Amino acid sequence: MKLYGRPFSVYVRCVRLCLHEKGLDYDLVHVDPFSEAGLPDWYGALHAFAKMPAFEDGEVRLYESDAIQRYLEARYPEPPLLPSDPAAIARAAQAMRVMDSYAYPAMVWTVFIQDRRDGAGWLPRDKAVAQSATVLAELDRWLADGPYLAGDALSLADTHFLPTLDLFAMTEVGARMIEARPAVHAWWQRLRARPSATATAFEG
Repeated sequence: MKLYGRPFSVYVRCVRLCLHEKGLDYDLVHVDPFSEAGLPDWYGALHAFAKMPAFEDGEVRLYESDAIQRYLEARYPEPPLLPSDPAAIARAAQAMRVMDSYAYPAMVWTVFIQDRRDGAGWLPRDKAVAQSATVLAELDRWLADGPYLAGDALSLADTHFLPTLDLFAMTEVGARMIEARPAVHAWWQRLRARPSATATAFEG
């Protein structure tokens, strides 16, 4: 298997976490759309929209981290990273969409980019902080039902959220907001201690 992207990418790391949790061997092929050289010409055959990540498993070629993770879950079902209960499956999907639609734009592409990269960000600062607070409140609410976002076992919902929270926690406001939610903080620390997380941890 080959995963194309750069280590310091939320969505590349989401897939890497899934691969590590399933004990699957893969090669990480470094490509970076933010580098001065940009993406190599051949990458267009793997990802029509020139984003990260892209993925190959034999003849299977995919892009979009959600699609890659769902393929891995279906093709390599052990250990499972999705629950079997219909409501829990829906909760996992809901959590992943919350991460994509609300957490990532606010926590990473606004707060982290502004505080750690001196960028403009995607959202107005006050809206990003308020949206981040709503996300954390939802995580807190879900964790009242069990130790993980979709029940009693680790799922793609948890691994999908971890990279974004790790970057958010690198900012002063993010660290403070996470620590203010004890259940969220404890869950996040449990995830960070897993071998998959330490093997793929962000640097810098």
